[in-house]
Amino acid sequence: MRFCPKFSYIRNRRRRKVTLNMLRNTSGYLKDRVLEVYRTYGILIALIILIVIVTIGNQSFLNFVNLMNISSQWAPTGIMAVGMTLVILTGGFDLSVGAIYSLSAVMAASIGRSHNPLIAFSAAILIGIFFGSINGALVTLAKVNPFITTLGTSFAISGIAMVLTGNLAFVVENPAFSILGANRWHGIPYTGVLLVSILIAGGIVLKYTTYGRKIYAVGGNTEASRLAGVRTRRVVASTYIISGACSGLAGVFTASQLSSAQPNLNPDIVFNVITAVVVGGTSLAGGYGAMWRTAVGIGILATLQNGFNLLNVSPYYQTIIKGVIIVGALAVDNYTQSLARKSIKNISK
Repeated sequence: MRFCPKFSYIRNRRRRKVTLNMLRNTSGYLKDRVLEVYRTYGILIALIILIVIVTIGNQSFLNFVNLMNISSQWAPTGIMAVGMTLVILTGGFDLSVGAIYSLSAVMAASIGRSHNPLIAFSAAILIGIFFGSINGALVTLAKVNPFITTLGTSFAISGIAMVLTGNLAFVVENPAFSILGANRWHGIPYTGVLLVSILIAGGIVLKYTTYGRKIYAVGGNTEASRLAGVRTRRVVASTYIISGACSGLAGVFTASQLSSAQPNLNPDIVFNVITAVVVGGTSLAGGYGAMWRTAVGIGILATLQNGFNLLNVSPYYQTIIKGVIIVGALAVDNYTQSLARKSIKNISK
């Protein structure tokens, strides 16, 4: 059999081409794995590094009393972040949580001055559910943009709180009213226990229930979910109702902690809630995120604020740093989404 140089050249060229394709596929796989690990655990690593840095600066940070104080202070924000996570996972947005929070706190304090605290707390949560239902109806039935809808209802709810109170603070003298917000169990604040319980419950619902899977599906592709038989409007509306309920409960926490409430209560809480969810890695595009991520986001913000206070950092610098963090988180989210889309295109090829 005679040797054919041309045939040998073609065969070697094909081998080199196959080898190059294998290397490209391996490189792409490794890149995707690194991206997945970073997107999954990067935020947790960031929290650990931050805790180490703050502890080196002031060792009293990890003191049990300080940690319990942090959990009590951030319980209202954390509760609201649970509801906000569900809304954002469906691709929505809720700017009215701060106004609902303030109005609920005012209602709790107003009713609590002359009635049983349980009645006052229940009424405050129902107020949150009511306005959450209005948001859900406007977004799903009237099909108004969530940003515009909740911005408008936020102004309206804030106005209602001002009218009802005359922009005055309500003080509750009944000691039973402050039990939920001020009392502790073996040094652990009741509000902190409730926050952890609700975060765990929210995580279980998202990961292990049909409702949770529907939330991810609607956020990932609303039209495909609708064609698959998911009642997308009902799912989206329910997240706004839950968000309203969480805001109402957060208002109860604060009113009970302070034994008072006023209409312009904690105006920065909306910023903190959204920042906690976004920094935690929940995508504003919807369909990606988890409750444990929101918990880590809360931990990062709480560590930053408490750590800055312990290190005597000016509040003005704290605001600047928070702004940089949220912009950075959004940039990272957009970058990882673009890489994920490229990866999907490569796989489809």
